[in-house]
Amino acid sequence: MCGIGHAIARKNLEKGRLEGKQEGRQEERESNIIAMLKEKIPMETISRITHYSLDQIQKLGKLHGLL
Repeated sequence: MCGIGHAIARKNLEKGRLEGKQEGRQEERESNIIAMLKEKIPMETISRITHYSLDQIQKLGKLHGLL
């Protein structure tokens, strides 16, 4: 593989890593939101802590049968 091919491969690998990290952070936030809903923490408080909208929290809660 030539130098350009290596550069493209490295760029694609880094892009994949960043996307994976973002997905992991989102999954962790959503897991925390679910845990907070189970603990009956008010949605307004969850929103303030996680920076998710009330609508997003409500949808997540309904998806997991918590609301």
